Amino acid sequence: MRLIDAIYENQLLSRWAALLPRPASAIGSIHEADAEFVPLDKARWLAVKVDTVAEEIAAGLYTDPATAGRIAAISVLSDLAAVGAEPIGLLLSVVLPRGDVEAVQSRVAVGVRAACEAAGIGVLGGDTSVGPALAITVVGFGLVPAGQALRRVGLRAGHAVFVAGGVGLGGALAAARMLGVHGFTEDDYAPPMRIAAGRALRGVASAAMDTSDGLIATLDQLARINGVGIRVEAALSGLLHPKVEALRTATRLPAFAFVASCHGEFELVFAVPPDRLDQLDGVRAALGAEPLRIGTAYAGEGLCIGDSPIDGARIRNLLDDVGGNPLAYVTALIGMSPP
Repeated sequence: MRLIDAIYENQLLSRWAALLPRPASAIGSIHEADAEFVPLDKARWLAVKVDTVAEEIAAGLYTDPATAGRIAAISVLSDLAAVGAEPIGLLLSVVLPRGDVEAVQSRVAVGVRAACEAAGIGVLGGDTSVGPALAITVVGFGLVPAGQALRRVGLRAGHAVFVAGGVGLGGALAAARMLGVHGFTEDDYAPPMRIAAGRALRGVASAAMDTSDGLIATLDQLARINGVGIRVEAALSGLLHPKVEALRTATRLPAFAFVASCHGEFELVFAVPPDRLDQLDGVRAALGAEPLRIGTAYAGEGLCIGDSPIDGARIRNLLDDVGGNPLAYVTALIGMSPP
């Protein structure tokens, strides 16, 4: 686990695993999938995921509680999609801020409802309390056929690496907030949920993970956990969402800053062995488009953009290294752009 634990967040997760018991019935190990699995019977696994939106609110990325609610729900639904699960419902736990309880509650509900309706599910229940600041925790449940779940492990040298759609939406919103860049709003930050694509990738993809922490972090994590290297062969600008590419062109910021931002967009990254590349028709149908080929895994370690090596650990630990200072983080990230 040496490569995995070079990342500060991974260290904390590994420490939780050491401090807490894990059920004997749980499938797989820590870091190995975007959700956790428990067998229900011989035919089905229950997929479970939890996520909290609080730091993003405190940092000023989300000023509308509807955005916070929508993204909190999307974050877990995206993780369920990344394991090929069919979502069945959510639990919602919200700390509402004192002094504006009902107004904030209504806006959070607008965002959560939008995500639920898009996924065709509902909220099963949850918990509500009042405190000093808004915080939203969502637990998601899904079902996946036994033994067919997508996981992060399984990527091998020679496998092609794809992303289901354009990336950089998270970085674009961060640029708008932290640098005062105009032309991108919270309404533009509308990550899709790749539930149908995740189902279509069962038996096709060798590994999958969503870009909740950005594209570079996702590729770096997949490379580390599988003990391979990944070379990005596509032009970074060609991987950007059209709205992000328009913003990049207008601001002349490097494409790298948008894909390396730790504020991601929940797109689906997946790998396919060479002998299964002709089995992507179901994915194309689910997306209504061709997935974007990022590059190829190779024997070795690390992450390269073309021939330029990328220090994934430095990028992923950067926010902690600058003490959480948003402007220092963005400035340093832009400075890391490869030639």
